[in-house]
This record gives sequence, structure tokens and C-alpha cells, in this order.
Amino acid sequence: MSEAYVAVFGGCNMDISGKSKAGLLLHDSNPGDVRMTPGGVGRNIAANIALVGIEAKIVTAFGDDDKKTLILQNAPEKLNFEWSFTFQDVGTGSYLVVLDDEGEMYVAVNDMKAVDKLGKEEMDSRRELAEKASYTVVDANLKEEALETVFSWDTKIIVDGVSAVKVGKFKPFLSKINVLKCNVLEARALSELGDGASISDCGRALLAKGSEHVLITAGSDGAYLYSADQGLHFTTSPMAIKGATGAGDAFVGMLTAELVQGKSLEEAIVGAMAASRMVLKSDHSDLSVFDRRQWEKEKEEIQYDTI
Repeated sequence: MSEAYVAVFGGCNMDISGKSKAGLLLHDSNPGDVRMTPGGVGRNIAANIALVGIEAKIVTAFGDDDKKTLILQNAPEKLNFEWSFTFQDVGTGSYLVVLDDEGEMYVAVNDMKAVDKLGKEEMDSRRELAEKASYTVVDANLKEEALETVFSWDTKIIVDGVSAVKVGKFKPFLSKINVLKCNVLEARALSELGDGASISDCGRALLAKGSEHVLITAGSDGAYLYSADQGLHFTTSPMAIKGATGAGDAFVGMLTAELVQGKSLEEAIVGAMAASRMVLKSDHSDLSVFDRRQWEKEKEEIQYDTI
């Protein structure tokens, strides 16, 4: 019997971050630290799935350049790029962010031209990969043509909203989504209820539009699950946070890995929140130092109640 795996369709790029040592001085060169690491929502989710022991086969796009080489060289063992595409006329995607001395984003530029080249033809050639997967994870970095193709297949789909700007791409496909994961801003945008809409109203509206399960993350307020037969609010005990980068991708990665292993959605969410806690409390932006005993301990800090 072949090993279970997850198919991931989404963005991959090189993250370049510059953090100023002092207050930012505009129109001038600022002393600071510059880091370059593999990134992109799809790639990050796939990496976290791989880091906890489940094979992730990712369909993304590269240019034929040094950035691609670095991303492949730094891939976890179970992260498989064999099904991705390389294009000669564009560079591998880049995400360039400038942070102030407090670590807050000042400005960012995202170059995703490589992923934009993924269309119907490329997706059609990966249909069997998705239909044989335990789950297929899709992020909103794909263009509409690619999404339309993926959502026509017979596969269980988990969606990551990525951003309030991009999440609207999923509106035509809500009835095809098994688990829709988004944050509060994304939920308000996708439900079209507006800035003041409650989490409950957004969740139930998205459920009414056809998604099987709607999972809305709300920062320190935990996560909300809306399904046809229940609503649950998941909360976590207070903790000291070192950094929030990567916590959302770790959440989706662990959520998917748990579902692949046959856990209930409630159990998977508890495991996902515990994984997020591990990232939030560490100096890492992923589960590269995953410790199962710590994870089991973190799960004890998660509670949920009916809403």
C-alpha cells in the first residue's frame, strides 16, 4: 500500500527581509540585518506537513535561477517538488519586506509572476496527483483559471485564504471546499458582510454558501469552527510570544497532517493550535524543531466549547 500524502497547490518564493537597527530613515540607507529564507504560503504549509512526517507533494512554479536552487536545497526531507514547474522567462518569486526596529512591517513588495504562469494546462497535468492524495491544500496565490481547474476535480480540499485581498478568488468555489480556513479579515471579505460583521455571522454566511466546514482564526481569541451540525470556539491559555511569523502556516500544516492520520476535525484543530503555540513561543517560523512531547503538552492548553 502506498504511503499517504498531501498535494499542495500554491505559492513559493524567496523571502527577503530587512530589519532596521534604529528608526527607519526614509530615502536613505538604513543599517540593519537582512535575511533570505524560503517562503510562500503554499510552500510553507507543505514544509510544515513534511516536518511532522507526512509527505507533501507541492505544485508551484519557479524560474531557472539561484533562488530555486536555494529553495530546493533547504527543503525538508518529505517535501517533494517533483511535480512543480520551472519556467525560463520569469524568475522565481520574491517577497521583499522592510521592517522597522520593532519588527513591524513598513512596506513590502511581492513578485509572483512565476506562479501566475500556472494555468489550466499545467493544472490538468497534475489532476491524478490531487485525486490520489489524502487531501489537497490550495492557497489563494493561484490565479482564477488554475483554481477553476483544481476545483473541478474529485479530491478533498482544504483552503487557506492568504489575505483579505486574495481570498475573494474562492467565491465561485465555496461549495467545493471541505475545510475553509481564513482569519477574521478574510472571512469578512469573503462573506461580503463588511468590516463590522461578527465572526459568527461570517462563519454562518460562508457555511450557507456551501463550504462543508468554516474555520476562522482570531488571534488571541482562538479559533471558531462552523459546521452544519455544530459551532465550536477553541481557546488557548495565555503565553509569552516571541514572534508571530509562520504560526498560521504551521496551523494549516498540522491541521492537514492530523486529518490525514484520521483524526476528527476537532482533534485536528487542537493539534493545529498546539503547533501554532510552539512556533509563537520559539525563535523559528516553522516546525523545524518539532518535538512531539512538547506538542502533546501544548495540546493540554487548548479548550473548546459549543457556541
